[in-house]
This record gives sequence, structure tokens and C-alpha cells, in this order.
Amino acid sequence: MTADAIRAAIADNPTGALEDIAAKAGVTPLAVLEALPEGEVVTVPGSLFEEVMADITGWGEITFIVNTPNIIFEVRAPLGAGKVGHGMFNLHDKGIGGHIHYRKCARIAFVRRKLFNTDTASVQFYAQDGSCMFKVYLGRTEDRALKPEQIAAMDALQARLCEGAAA
Repeated sequence: MTADAIRAAIADNPTGALEDIAAKAGVTPLAVLEALPEGEVVTVPGSLFEEVMADITGWGEITFIVNTPNIIFEVRAPLGAGKVGHGMFNLHDKGIGGHIHYRKCARIAFVRRKLFNTDTASVQFYAQDGSCMFKVYLGRTEDRALKPEQIAAMDALQARLCEGAAA
């Protein structure tokens, strides 16, 4: 029944936010992510959190998004370097700062899908309870195209991590 509810919710809103689809289906955003059509998502273990975050620091301006039931918070800036301390992954940059319970990250997803009918590419971080911790969306050029150098960086990171997982 749950798989049918997820498929129906995706069919009703194929380019909607995963959180909206999850709410409609009565499941977690991670459950929706795992049900996306082939080619839209590749996941790796959350244990790769620090490595992924370190790589993203070299990508330039990205959009950092936190989507809760009450707010969608977006910051466009380069992601500064972070480091582990006091049990948290700490970001101390002026553009994007905060403290992340990185050990609660269960899955990291490389997502390529239309969102509200616009092509997107993102790296999304999912907690053990199936909620989305945050998302990093690739930047756009002046004509609203995804930045090719960021697509290349995301593809290289995904390939490297997936190759390491297969070894």
C-alpha cells in the first residue's frame, strides 16, 4: 500500500518538492527519493559526509536549502570549509554557517530531476529518520542554465564515491 501511495503521489506531482510528495503519501522524503524514476537519483552512505562537504567547498556559489514543514530557507553563497568539533560538523563561514549533526546523516543523494518543471541538480543529505537535513543545489548562469563546471564537479564526485563503494 505504501509503495502505491508513493507512486500515486509522484504521478500527481512529478516535478514537485520531495517534501510535498512525501506529505501527500504519508511517508518520509527519503522514501520518496528512493522511489524516484531510474536515472534521477544515486545515493551513497552518510558516512561520506565530510568528504562530500569538502568537495562542495570548491564548487563556487551554490544554493543551500533547508526545507521544514514551516519554512524553506535558501542561501546562495559558496560553501566554506567546515570541520568536526564537539560532535558537530561546524561551518563558520560568513555566507553559510551553522552546526550540523553529521553523524545523523544516513544517506547522501545525487539528484537530477525537474523541480517545478525546471532542470535541477543537487546533493541532498538525509537523516536516519528519513527526513532531509539539507540540500545543496548547483548554481545557475545568467541565462538560468545549470553551471557546467558544477555539473562536472558533481559528476566527478558521484563517480569517485560510487567507484569507491563498488571496490
